[in-house]
Amino acid sequence: MEGLEIDWKVLVGQIINFAILFFLLTYFVYKPFLALLKERREKIAEGIKKAQEADEKMLEIEKTKDASDIKNEENRKAIILKAEGEAKTRAGEILQSAEQEKINIIAKAQKDSEVLKEKEKENTKKEIIENAFSLAEKVLKENIDNEKSKKITAEFLNKLKI
Repeated sequence: MEGLEIDWKVLVGQIINFAILFFLLTYFVYKPFLALLKERREKIAEGIKKAQEADEKMLEIEKTKDASDIKNEENRKAIILKAEGEAKTRAGEILQSAEQEKINIIAKAQKDSEVLKEKEKENTKKEIIENAFSLAEKVLKENIDNEKSKKITAEFLNKLKI
């Protein structure tokens, strides 16, 4: 076993070299790599936490929006009902006003027709009186016999019919 002998000096040197390399790699590579991984994990955890907070805020905003939409819908319906009520009230007032105006116009027309009727009656009376005086005047001017008297009366009646 001569070829397989272990040289203790080389073995100890290699163990020392390995230990130095192990400590150097641990100090300069492994610890920074672990710190980098830890930092990366923290960033990922922070991102997940922020995403969850954003989701919660989004849900809260959606709930607020839905509540606001419901409130706005109720307000809109209330406004529409109020407007419809006011429109019905105004329509009733307008109809009542129009009916009153109609009654006033009819009353005025009846009053005007009565006044016109009275004026026509007075004019007719005046014409009858004038015609009667005219007839009396003709009868008195002429010496009338019965036939002439009937003729004058017939003419007078014809004038009255016209």
